[in-house]
Amino acid sequence: MLSTDVCSSIFFFLFDAQKKCTLSRLLNMSTPDSVKYGNTPTANENVWGAGLKDVKRQSRTTALLDIGQSVSGLILGLFLFCHMAFTGSVNFGKDLFANLIATSGGAFLDGEEHLWMHVAFVGFITLTVAIHAFCALRRFPTSYHQFRDIKAHWHLLKHEDTALWVVQITTGALLFLFVFTHVMPMLFNPRSFDPNLIGVHTYHIGMVYTFVFLVITELHGMIGLYRLAVKWEIFSKDADRNLIDQRERVGDRAGLRKTMLFVALAMIVAGTLTAYKNYSIGKEQVDAKQANQRYVVPADKNWYHN
Repeated sequence: MLSTDVCSSIFFFLFDAQKKCTLSRLLNMSTPDSVKYGNTPTANENVWGAGLKDVKRQSRTTALLDIGQSVSGLILGLFLFCHMAFTGSVNFGKDLFANLIATSGGAFLDGEEHLWMHVAFVGFITLTVAIHAFCALRRFPTSYHQFRDIKAHWHLLKHEDTALWVVQITTGALLFLFVFTHVMPMLFNPRSFDPNLIGVHTYHIGMVYTFVFLVITELHGMIGLYRLAVKWEIFSKDADRNLIDQRERVGDRAGLRKTMLFVALAMIVAGTLTAYKNYSIGKEQVDAKQANQRYVVPADKNWYHN
């Protein structure tokens, strides 16, 4: 009989031979070198993503989430401009603001304001915010190590777009605390769409809260529109030109970035003036003990009642 040591040696020899055969079969099943190395990507192809072979494809879900985030972000970014113009009309008088509120409530149809139209529009914006937040969650760091890597990357490169991304993800996290508390009262109490009642609400929550919410929202929205323009290639790319020769395009991006920051500052200034106007209206109503009184547009200034 064979000794135990001899049996063990034979077993491990056969086991090692089996592993080598399996590995050999796997190597023979892999992509041939003639195909794998049939095209060596140039620097331009690596950057533009052209001509790559045997690249592992991402899930379609990732692409759909990215499209959902981009489209919902675009809708919300454009809405910020409309919202600023709409609410800013109070600076020209409560009559104008009240007439615009009635218009958004469908008064142009039959002369009467329909509260359900306010609910429908606010509901659409709330749903868009929820979709945008859900699609963007995958961008957030999910561990301390990821957060540490992002921080190290930011401090090492000192890159403007990376800094803007950090600002946007920070403001995005903060907006979770602000947005839904802002829209829910309008969803469940559409009668609060009124110059006097909006002013009273602003007075009660205070100017500090309103200003912080304004800054967070405008920075997040304007940076988002800028990054969307970069992602959707607002600058034309030419894969046939040498990558080094296209460095002048960086100047175009820098110009867009400065424009974005200027627009964000202008929106914050305009929003601050509007917030102070609403605060003043609210203070007058509270001091006069008329905090629950809706504003009545004089008949000669009402667009829908002659």
